[in-house]
Amino acid sequence: MDRTLLRTLGDNTRDLIYAKDLEGHFLYVNAKLLQMSGVDSADKMIGKTDFDFSPKDLAQGYFEDDQAVILSNKPLTDREELVLDSDTGQARWHSTTKVPLTDNGKVIGIMGITRDITARRQAEEEAKKLNIELEKRVEERTQELKKLSDVLAHERNLMRTLVDSLPDNVFVKDTQSRFLLANQAIAHAMGTTIEQLLGKTDFEFFPNKMAQSFFDSEQKVVQTGRPVHLEEPYLNQGKNQLSWVMTSKVPVRNSAGKVIGIVGIGRDITERRASELALQESQERFRNLTELSSDWYWEQDKNFAFIKLADPNHKSGYRLNDVRGKTLQQLPHAKALSSDWNSHQKCISSNLPFRNFEFQVVDAEGNNRYLSLSGLPNFGDDGKFDGYRGIGCDITERKTAEAHTQYLATHDSLTNLPNRAMFFETLDLAIDSAQRNRRKLAVLFIDLDRFKNINDTLGHYAGDTLLVEMSSRLSTSLRSCDVVARLGGDEFAILIQDITDPEQVAKVARKVINATASPATILGQECRVTASIGVSIYPGDARDTQSIMKNADIAMYRAKDEGKNTYQFYSADISTRAFDRLTLENNLRLGIERDELFLEYQAKRDLKTGDICGVEALIRWQHPKYGVIPPDNFIPLAEETGLIVLVGRWVLKTACTQARRWQKDGFAPIGMAVNLSVRQLYDGHLVDDIAQALKESGLQPELLEMEITEGMVMQDTERAIRILQAIKGLGVRLAIDDFGVGYSSLAKIKRFPIDTLKVDRSFICDLPQNTEDRAIAEAIIAMGRTLNLTVIAEGVETVEQETFLRLNHCDQSQGFYFSPPKSPEKFSELMREQINRPRQF
Repeated sequence: MDRTLLRTLGDNTRDLIYAKDLEGHFLYVNAKLLQMSGVDSADKMIGKTDFDFSPKDLAQGYFEDDQAVILSNKPLTDREELVLDSDTGQARWHSTTKVPLTDNGKVIGIMGITRDITARRQAEEEAKKLNIELEKRVEERTQELKKLSDVLAHERNLMRTLVDSLPDNVFVKDTQSRFLLANQAIAHAMGTTIEQLLGKTDFEFFPNKMAQSFFDSEQKVVQTGRPVHLEEPYLNQGKNQLSWVMTSKVPVRNSAGKVIGIVGIGRDITERRASELALQESQERFRNLTELSSDWYWEQDKNFAFIKLADPNHKSGYRLNDVRGKTLQQLPHAKALSSDWNSHQKCISSNLPFRNFEFQVVDAEGNNRYLSLSGLPNFGDDGKFDGYRGIGCDITERKTAEAHTQYLATHDSLTNLPNRAMFFETLDLAIDSAQRNRRKLAVLFIDLDRFKNINDTLGHYAGDTLLVEMSSRLSTSLRSCDVVARLGGDEFAILIQDITDPEQVAKVARKVINATASPATILGQECRVTASIGVSIYPGDARDTQSIMKNADIAMYRAKDEGKNTYQFYSADISTRAFDRLTLENNLRLGIERDELFLEYQAKRDLKTGDICGVEALIRWQHPKYGVIPPDNFIPLAEETGLIVLVGRWVLKTACTQARRWQKDGFAPIGMAVNLSVRQLYDGHLVDDIAQALKESGLQPELLEMEITEGMVMQDTERAIRILQAIKGLGVRLAIDDFGVGYSSLAKIKRFPIDTLKVDRSFICDLPQNTEDRAIAEAIIAMGRTLNLTVIAEGVETVEQETFLRLNHCDQSQGFYFSPPKSPEKFSELMREQINRPRQF
């Protein structure tokens, strides 16, 4: 829960929060800093410096400030500066505090909090222009950051320090509104200590009505799962006064998505409200003294028709002759925005003042303009209503910016498609409509196959270019009423409304598959990707947004299991298999922790002498409920989830230790073969893992043989050769397993530093009767002898097979004919039997 709380806290504060090491590399950034920097993921900032995101002179200033804090071991407080916001392109004022980040008294970096103070600076400037003294806002800075014992390894300490460094009120509550965590700021405001707060509710510290208001807003978050943002009064017992706080309360969810509590961040806005009220009053006085002069000045008669317009700079877009004798509602193409015409008419009919009445018009060039009017009623000396006089301003730029901001919030910045939030909102509305009209709809969940390979090979720019191309193809494959969105990464979703037959959806899925399968030229390279599509239909498969998306996701993974480049409709059977798969994955993780994995060993036989000449380690899983689970049932899952690296490391150490133990028991040294998976081969720690296993076990390197398959080394030949050469550098032998079923040729095999070829069992099972298998086996054996490689035949189960292999000069055999896989104890007995047996050949 600590990790979730840290991320929830950081991502919901309005301040920029970050941590850097001694060289200025980012260790932590929150969502507000990502937004301002124009970066869409924390992974793209972590490990980089300000020079990667800011102009050189500005980044140099940041770096010098950081170094001053590090060298002096003293904080830098309230440094105010103008910063360009990459999101809006505008310069904004920020106030920055930086403090040393220490570990056991040693400075290891800095931690900073930057707050946007543009509004405050603007308010101060406006107060100066009006020649009214406004009390300067004092921002209270609380205690310095506590020393951090281990920033990277212990996120709890980082969160605690971060929470206590904020001047805002920060708290965490459970679903019953009991305090689970609080910082010093809120404890002080409530007139108590953090320890006395924990486990209690607001009813024990505030008047009942006030506490009930807090409780109601928090229960709304718990029940709806949605955040609330509100301004509310509270009794500040630390200052013994009634204060105002602006509070954001957001839900905290567990891994299953269930709300398990709330996080609250409250900022004391008492001074701001007082300043705003004073500013409003002063502005009113100023406007009255200057007859409400502003961007332009206007007057209306008692029938609300314009009789005067003072607009020397033509900011309104009108001239007096354009509006004379017309009411506001009679202006061409006028459309109310801030309220409806009836509300405005009711206001002016009562001769009441109005403020910021917003409306849209079309100017002479046909462009949309947004205007705002404020007016005061005008009364004659006799007290009778004479009309209105007021000011107006052009708010087109603000409205355009607001529309652009709304667009950015609901659309993917790369592809300009609707984003996940907008797609879910659209799907919610579509479900409501389908329910009212008793119609069906479908969701297609799309994942691009092999996109990661292109991204890793050609770079992220190429990957982004490909995503833009695929989004264009998806859009052109659909009807205008269908909705396509990018959910993130290489995942897309399509909403198809008002369907009558699943074949309609299948037709769309086939069009999408055909559209994505066509090659695309990216950076001069021809790239090909395919699409795996999962389909979920409302209401048959699910009746709410989350369930429909989940089922479509499950069906998509089923499509991938079926070989990719296809589509699958959701069914209960697919859901059951997905659940079984998840259960198996969880059991495997537990099995690794509980030491349920074990090894059996299968002997290799020298076909010249009949002696045991080697052994292969084979992994097994002894499940406490299901018994022994074959490796074919869990090794692919371990490969997909990445657990295979951990499993493979354990197999390597266990096999080397067992080989050395047999030597200590008096048996002659015997070669131990261990299989490598694809993920192991390309894991950066593989060579070190092999060296460590040899060192810890004491096994001679030449007695260890690592087995790989043809397909593994053919994926990235040059990289595979470098890795295999590094393994050979340890003195370890290398073997190609399942030889003959992949893509190898004599020319390619010669490039790899291998010692052994293992002929795949598919070429052995029909020997010596099948002429094709006989020819292939003879060719592989001959090729191996030509390259001075040891040739081993797998899956030998009959005397006829072994005899054929011996007569064709195959070096070794492995299979049930000589010995099935055995436990270490049983294999020891087999070796003793071999020692005492008479020579067979």
